[in-house]
Amino acid sequence: MFSIHNRYGKAGLIGIVLLLLLTLMNPLSALAAQTSFTLEASSQTSAEGQEVSVKVIGTNLTDVYGYELQLSFDNKLLSYVKTVSAISGFSIPPKDTTDGKLMFAHTNIGTTAGLSGTVELATITFIASGKSTGDASITLDNVKLVTSDLKTETAAPKVSASIAITPIKEVKPINFSDLNGHWAKAAIERAAALGITSGYPDGTFRPSNKVTRAEFTTMITRAFTLKSATGITPEFADAAKLPQWAKTAIAEAAAAGIVTGYADGTFRPNQLITRTEMTAILVRVLDLQLNAQAKPTFADTNQIAVWAQPSIVAAVNAGIIKGTGGNNFSPKSNASRAESVTIIMAALDYQAGEKG
Repeated sequence: MFSIHNRYGKAGLIGIVLLLLLTLMNPLSALAAQTSFTLEASSQTSAEGQEVSVKVIGTNLTDVYGYELQLSFDNKLLSYVKTVSAISGFSIPPKDTTDGKLMFAHTNIGTTAGLSGTVELATITFIASGKSTGDASITLDNVKLVTSDLKTETAAPKVSASIAITPIKEVKPINFSDLNGHWAKAAIERAAALGITSGYPDGTFRPSNKVTRAEFTTMITRAFTLKSATGITPEFADAAKLPQWAKTAIAEAAAAGIVTGYADGTFRPNQLITRTEMTAILVRVLDLQLNAQAKPTFADTNQIAVWAQPSIVAAVNAGIIKGTGGNNFSPKSNASRAESVTIIMAALDYQAGEKG
């Protein structure tokens, strides 16, 4: 007569019993983790006219090569601004959101494995419309996932985030304890009030501190509305080294062609940004016309990279950047927090003047 003991032996039988006991003690360990989704709001409250963002996060994902997100939001309290994915690939932004619904799709490009685990799929930015106040709800209605072998899975998570829209109050100036008498005080405080930059927990701004490429890129995306011409977000060779807090901003700026990597395909987020790089980025943001033959008249022009000379001439002519004294431009000098904020605010003023 057949028996488990005869087939597996005494040692095998003991192993099966132990496995069953472990399964009974922790039944979830025997099951595959279930895919789930959450919405994470940047703030639980927002005043009229201020921006607020919501991140769509997938958990326990497996080989996600592409996805489609369908969301609904309270269009009486919120106006749609943009959707950005920090994942490299091709994105299709929402076309019409006037009815309070939006659809965003993204896919990888080429033969590459899909993403697994916990993944930040998209960041959606709204602005409190100012039409009324109350609790604004954003809901993730449907998700379609596509694996690298083109298998599809759909879900209707119906998860929501709520943001309390409050009446606008008198905007109090933001003061930093270390800016008294500083030449960039007005520009820095104005930028802080607009949410472009911020200070440190001790109340200081530290204007002389240098700025990294990741930090400057993040400020750019806060200050300007960037649009991707192709919908393609490039992948940098050092993507794993991009800080989590800057990934979405870098992806947005890279997709718009505002920031680029180096010859080896890296972005180098923690490298200090130079005055040359900073100027070139803002010239792209403003889409200034370049004269390929233009040459700066600074005493140190011979130290300015040839590729950057037309951009620097255009920026100087537009009034968004000046020399550093002694008729020098100091192209290789690393930009300080004060310098970077000042040139961003000058670029915003130039853009406003052009539109006005």
